[in-house]
Amino acid sequence: MNLSIEKPECELFRRLSELIGTRAARLSACGIAAICKKKNYESCHVGADGSVFNKYPHFQARGAQALRDIFDWKKGQKDPIVMRAAEDGSGVGAALIAALTIKRVEEGLLAGIKNIEGMKENAVRATGDAKNPNLP
Repeated sequence: MNLSIEKPECELFRRLSELIGTRAARLSACGIAAICKKKNYESCHVGADGSVFNKYPHFQARGAQALRDIFDWKKGQKDPIVMRAAEDGSGVGAALIAALTIKRVEEGLLAGIKNIEGMKENAVRATGDAKNPNLP
């Protein structure tokens, strides 16, 4: 290809990459903030999984700063909502979603569940309880 790149072009691409990374971290923080506000969580730890969170330079710090901006926490105050790297986040996340879905079904909250009969069969297989009175 025989391309030659000048220093100002390199600086532009570096700054552009920084802005894109900052935007991604801030968008992640928006989702976390929305859930915390909806659930009235004043403090918690949030597990984040993935190579962007774990390996992208300054992603975690930028997300933390975004949460400070959104919630308007005082300077010097320890952050009440903290993002941390989650070990085995995919497996734990899948188990958590399955457990929460079963809980929703038991409570009769069926919105968004497309195959309720299949859900019941899987719950019976997982628990071995064919007469689970909590399943509708």
